Amino acid sequence: MKNTNPKILPWLAHKASISLHRAEILWHAAQRHATHATGETDTPAYWAAAMDRLLELVAAESLREDAASFGWRRLTRLNNSLWQAPLAILDALTLNNERGWRLMRPVPFG
Repeated sequence: MKNTNPKILPWLAHKASISLHRAEILWHAAQRHATHATGETDTPAYWAAAMDRLLELVAAESLREDAASFGWRRLTRLNNSLWQAPLAILDALTLNNERGWRLMRPVPFG
């Protein structure tokens, strides 16, 4: 069995808010499951089974971490994403407000 980690593993660990070490452990468990389920290694069916199992394990681990924190972990992730709104959106809202005021301003005759 190869011990190569998929390149998506760090990204997946970050999105699920779990450590990379824990994600690697889950990947090895997914590989063992795929070997047992398919009875083969290094075939497309094996890799598909391993990735499917990895996604299931990562989702379960993320839910377990959320439950262990009594909901605070999810709330802080939501709060962080709200404060990281792109400045382009804020600029667009400000510009639209300014344009609206310009349309309502009376035009001097002359």
